[in-house]
Amino acid sequence: MGTNTADTVGSGVGAWDPADATGTSAATDTAGTAGAEDAEDAADAADRLRLDLLGPVGAHRGEAPLDLGPVRRQAVLAALVLRAETLVTHQQLLDDVWGPEPPGTGRRVLPSYVYPLRKALDAPGTGPAASAIRGERGGYRFVPGQARTDIGELAGQSAAARRAKAAGDLTTALDGCTRALNLFRGEPLAGLPGPFADAERQRLARQRRTLHQERTECLVLLGRYTEALDELLAAPAARPHDEPLAALRIRALYGSGRQTEALAAYQETRDRLRGELGLEPGEELRRVHQGVLRRDDLMLLGRAPLPRTAGSDAAQAPAPPSAPTLASAPEPPLPPPRPRRNELPGDTAWLVGRETELALLTTPVPPGSVSVAAVDGTAGVGKTALVVRAAWTLHDQYPDGCLFVDLHAHGVPHGSLRPQRALHRLIRAVHGADGELTDELDELVTAWRAATSSLRLLLVVDDARSAEQVRPLLPAGPGSRVLVAGRQRLPGLDADRRLTVEPLGTGEAVTLLTHLLGEARAEQEPEAAQELARRCGGLPLALRITGARLQNRPSWTLAHLVGRMSDDERRLGELRAEDRSVEAAFRMSYDQLTPDLQRVFRALGQSPTAEFDGLTPAVMLGRSRQDTEDLLERLVDASLLQQPRLSRYRLHDLVRDHTRRLAAAVPEETAADRAAVLHLYTAAGRIASDWGPEGFPTGPDVSHSPSRTGRTPTHGWTPQAANCST
Repeated sequence: MGTNTADTVGSGVGAWDPADATGTSAATDTAGTAGAEDAEDAADAADRLRLDLLGPVGAHRGEAPLDLGPVRRQAVLAALVLRAETLVTHQQLLDDVWGPEPPGTGRRVLPSYVYPLRKALDAPGTGPAASAIRGERGGYRFVPGQARTDIGELAGQSAAARRAKAAGDLTTALDGCTRALNLFRGEPLAGLPGPFADAERQRLARQRRTLHQERTECLVLLGRYTEALDELLAAPAARPHDEPLAALRIRALYGSGRQTEALAAYQETRDRLRGELGLEPGEELRRVHQGVLRRDDLMLLGRAPLPRTAGSDAAQAPAPPSAPTLASAPEPPLPPPRPRRNELPGDTAWLVGRETELALLTTPVPPGSVSVAAVDGTAGVGKTALVVRAAWTLHDQYPDGCLFVDLHAHGVPHGSLRPQRALHRLIRAVHGADGELTDELDELVTAWRAATSSLRLLLVVDDARSAEQVRPLLPAGPGSRVLVAGRQRLPGLDADRRLTVEPLGTGEAVTLLTHLLGEARAEQEPEAAQELARRCGGLPLALRITGARLQNRPSWTLAHLVGRMSDDERRLGELRAEDRSVEAAFRMSYDQLTPDLQRVFRALGQSPTAEFDGLTPAVMLGRSRQDTEDLLERLVDASLLQQPRLSRYRLHDLVRDHTRRLAAAVPEETAADRAAVLHLYTAAGRIASDWGPEGFPTGPDVSHSPSRTGRTPTHGWTPQAANCST
């Protein structure tokens, strides 16, 4: 197709010339080459030919318009002008203008188009040898210097703008982009037929979009954010998938103090790209998004951070970066940036067997929303250690801070932290001590959301007991993440990830013990180490207490401590070290239960099997099976009861020990529970035996469904149900 003018304004820039930065440069009359207008004598200008292609094609000599004839003749002229200095062959001209349907007479038709163009463009008396369109062997050539073109001015203004921007003179660059854009009078080469005109229209449209992009970036770097946003709205033929324009919009919104809208704009663009094209945003758009999350003013706005308020614009914007001058005054010192706050507790030295859980908690989350992960598990299973490790893994991704709040739901009686007190702490952590804060929950929640709406925070909420405690604490900033840990499952909390932390397997428990005791000591008694891990039930709290006791008793062997823990009634007493106690941790969970649930919990320790359904406790409680299963499900939510499969329950070994110690304090109740279980199992054996329900040689009469004197009969009892309980 020959040599075209520059396609984009953003191409490479040569060395900076001070004259270029002021918008003056050497004039060039060559169509399609860079140059700016020379000052001309008025007499010469009055006779000068001018061609306009950045709109409907037109020509003037001085002020007088010239008739170029039909659009196909204009297309021939455009093909020659846009390839100035290049010989355009007859065949190439036919292909450019007629495409796959050339005229029947072939190249013989071309003189009928070229002759009228010469007659219109050349001054009176001009011969063929001096014509603007020269005929040569095999084709035609448009002669440089015969006409000034808006295409040439466009190239000159664009090049000057590029050089000024590269030199740091943003004001001159903005002015150059504006003058270049003003040359467009509509769609370039409007109405011209042929493949060449179509291709050039697309190229010039791209160049126009690039000029808009360059001009908008100058406005952003100059701090004129509102104008930049207006420019983006006025951009011609703005495509919905144009990532550079989307990036500029995000930068302009951010510069205006509208960080939330900037993040939403990114998410909107990302959703459109993924939904309509199946693509993720490109590297530049992702880099801008990360800059917004990090509040990177230098990368986004070309300057160091300064305080911004919503709606700030040119009046608040700092002077743009410019080329250095000898007389430049020293810049005032910038205010110190707000320190990044990190309240996370120290990470544990050894976190064993939690790779899968950690991967789930640290998985990337949608950047435009607040992500909530809820972690639950029985007392001493290592929930806090897990979420703290996850928080430390993620903390670099949260430039506005990492906050930690302990709600003390299982601390001293009535000592749990109210949402109001937690919000006081959090608001002061973000904004410092700003005087007295209200104690009205609704007002505090509003203040907290306003304070965090432009921040990307990581918040860890530990020892939560209810969704009602947690909801007011959720930050509002897009991209923030909340990790909630507690013994109680929180179905009322909208969480996108939920995780129940289970006790460690025997191998993982031995690994933790080995870390605590040292390989030499643990490997001396491998079998005792395994038994000790089993006696601790895989609970990290129990393992750490055991490790601490052995560290403080170097004369003890592991087998010795196993022997002390071999008695189930004594085992919990051995798992105590100063104020750390497995039994105390369980007791705190028990104390939070309602009286009905406490009664169920005490009864579960009397079940003769490790795993059971709802029938056995229903018989002990004298309740219907459905009511009993509802109570059991609430104990599952409290992490005091495990549910290995549908409608089947089991107690952790150490929890079972605790239930029996609690039951021992109410001997009459315990005796009645044991009698009820005996009655149930006797009935089950009698019904299942070969003798039949009335032929069992010993025991009470169980020819009817089992019930206890003075208690409501258990509904839904069947021989099959009885068999399932054994």
